[in-house]
Amino acid sequence: MLEYQKQDCDLTLQEGLDCYYNSFPGTTEILQDTEGSGTLLRDHDCTHVIFGLDISIEQESILDSWVVWGSKWELKYLWGYQSLPQIKQLYKDLYKEFGVIGFIRIFWKLGAIKRKVMFRALKMKKKWPFRMPEEYLKLKISDLRKEHGIKILLPEEMSYVPVKRIKL
Repeated sequence: MLEYQKQDCDLTLQEGLDCYYNSFPGTTEILQDTEGSGTLLRDHDCTHVIFGLDISIEQESILDSWVVWGSKWELKYLWGYQSLPQIKQLYKDLYKEFGVIGFIRIFWKLGAIKRKVMFRALKMKKKWPFRMPEEYLKLKISDLRKEHGIKILLPEEMSYVPVKRIKL
């Protein structure tokens, strides 16, 4: 378990983001923001940190539910993320690896967890801003979670059998 995956984490959001990046098996260079992407990639990565999720395909799917139900987002901004060349390539690679049936299986096996996320997100005090203010990076993760009413999933609440991945 990474430090930012503890509900009462005392790291700042920037420190949690660094911890998240350090957990990657390879380089994070492909997922770094550019002049063209603005802060889209960082904003997405901060949702991993604030909702306490790692980079596995399962937890990425769980994150989708947190973003839809527990984040304040604009369709145009999210579409911009999906339209980034590095994200398009990542999706191509994942579809090549898992196929449509593989994604359906992942979604199906995570249904109960995704419903739990939906109900928790609906109980939040206020939605997490997907387009995240810069000053949030200096604030403690635990304080941000309290402010927004985010209760992350504990490891025992995310019981699923991880999908075996082929190294891309």
